[in-house]
Amino acid sequence: MQRIHIVRFCFLYCSLLCFATVLFSQPLQWKQSGDGWILKKNAGSEKYERFFAIGTWHVPGYSFTDSAETHTVATKNANLFKTRTAPFNMVFVTPGQQKEYMSEKIQILNPFSPMLHHYLDRIPDLPKGKDKDYYRSQVLKKEVNKPEFDHYLDSAIGVLMKQLPNGKYIYSHIDEIALGGVSKWMVPPAVGAKIYERVRNADKKALVFVDLLGHGRGSTYFFEQNYLAKNSALPQAPPYELLDTQALANKNIPLLGFFQASDGTPVYQFDDDGKYAYRNYDLEALKQLWFENVSLVAEAYKSSGDVFGMNAFMDFNANPIMSAVTTDALKAGLGKDVPVWLYFDGNGYAKPAQVSPEAYINMVKCQIYTSIIHGATGILFWNDWSKKPDVFSALLPMLAELNANMEIIRLPTVAMEARGHRHVLIKQGGGKKYIIASNTSKTDAVVINLSATNKKILQPLAVHIFVL
Repeated sequence: MQRIHIVRFCFLYCSLLCFATVLFSQPLQWKQSGDGWILKKNAGSEKYERFFAIGTWHVPGYSFTDSAETHTVATKNANLFKTRTAPFNMVFVTPGQQKEYMSEKIQILNPFSPMLHHYLDRIPDLPKGKDKDYYRSQVLKKEVNKPEFDHYLDSAIGVLMKQLPNGKYIYSHIDEIALGGVSKWMVPPAVGAKIYERVRNADKKALVFVDLLGHGRGSTYFFEQNYLAKNSALPQAPPYELLDTQALANKNIPLLGFFQASDGTPVYQFDDDGKYAYRNYDLEALKQLWFENVSLVAEAYKSSGDVFGMNAFMDFNANPIMSAVTTDALKAGLGKDVPVWLYFDGNGYAKPAQVSPEAYINMVKCQIYTSIIHGATGILFWNDWSKKPDVFSALLPMLAELNANMEIIRLPTVAMEARGHRHVLIKQGGGKKYIIASNTSKTDAVVINLSATNKKILQPLAVHIFVL
């Protein structure tokens, strides 16, 4: 009789263990809400919920490694990792560097840029000079429809899927795809769409994020569009005869002269020695140009993924209102139903030397909440790991505060209004109304009208949530 009970207990224990293992390994399920949100369903749940992404590339103060850790080292690193990633729900992790203590976080995988360049490196006779990216982009337009390209992607993605974490992951597309990522010429939209197609073919539950641009001033994408408006085809070699002598004087990055806005205006201005800088605009002209460029790029690349964003740390720091312009432009190009997750500066890449980490994070906070007011439903952070983690340390409590406000942020939106530097979002739920307001001016206060008789003053760069 005792033996029978032992056998039953062992069977029950093994069954529960197998069930827990299956449940743990089941992937998260994602879908779009139709109103700009990504919905997430956890393993074992029947309910989809609004998911606000808070992700980080690199974790200042913690070092990723692909080597095994002793128990003592793993315990120390686990505590460090959990402390430094506490406000985040997603972390970029290179396959092979996953550790068991990272399993609570959704892991962001971004192998596609090296995957694409490895394919190009195998093509014989492609030029290897400083303008090689022009030739590589043009050949990609021919390769993208070849069965060999599909087979290569399927094989590479198959290898990747064998290294997937425990069901909690999303994919990140080629970084700054419309600028070329690590290249100096854009990756064609058809290639972005092809990679997304093959990912979804291999992983039916995939969620793919696309970082479109590193700024909204222009791209070689527009040079190609403008050239093809007057010519039947692009030339085999870069048409340097179209550049002025100052642009030609830049020998280190010769393709920079081809970066254009949608109206054909060069992105860069050069001096006689070929030194370059962004072309100057007053704020209103920059906003107009930026909106046009970003919305057109978003429309061109909308078949490349599920969620879209861009990073523009220097411009957001110079003019925090550009986070609003960027969100509006992405929505205009993609459609209001497509989710937007913007990148922000997490460790002081764009911080002026004389600004304290706390003051800088206060400005980043304004950028973040302004993007949320305009419809962003996720944020990501790029962290300059060459800098000390002072700014990142100041970021963490601000993100803890953001998480504390998440129930309000996820509520249905009643209305949104933006006038000048004043940005107002009204949320409603639980019998209450909430106003999320930001002031993107660095110098002037703005007035927030809570009612006909109740007015509040918002100081420069301030963010506030009012309960009505």
